[in-house]
Amino acid sequence: MNEKEKKQKQIQLLQQNLSSIRKIAGWTAEQLGEKIGVTKQTISNLENSKTPMNLTQYIAIRSILDYENELNPDNTVLPKVINILVDIGAELEEENYSEIKDTAETVAASASTGKTGVELEKTYTSLLKTVPGVIGALTALGIVLGQSKSVTETASWLKKILK
Repeated sequence: MNEKEKKQKQIQLLQQNLSSIRKIAGWTAEQLGEKIGVTKQTISNLENSKTPMNLTQYIAIRSILDYENELNPDNTVLPKVINILVDIGAELEEENYSEIKDTAETVAASASTGKTGVELEKTYTSLLKTVPGVIGALTALGIVLGQSKSVTETASWLKKILK
């Protein structure tokens, strides 16, 4: 995969997982739209793949997510979901990726009901542990459940996308 294809894949993965990521961050579509200067309809269109996400939207959303990670360190699930589904998603086998995506959607539904912090982390970790093969796949990519990423590691996405 060349650099242009990698960049497009990153954008595509964020778009595919935007709804779950937004819910895990604790935002409505309207709130995310306000944070990046677009309407809730634009967010809805992105989440439903009615319009393709562009590089500017990707950078705006990732920047807001990084800021949220700094602002709310108790939400340990958010950086993990972003890392697994967006940053390394292309490196996972399709079956494992699909299972993890389904898990993130379930966790997002839990977050929508008000579950946060440690409670949300327990839900996420316990659900991932039930998926055959996922723990091994994540470990092979250097992901250990129960560990959070630092903000400096999270910001490395910008270097990759702007190559």
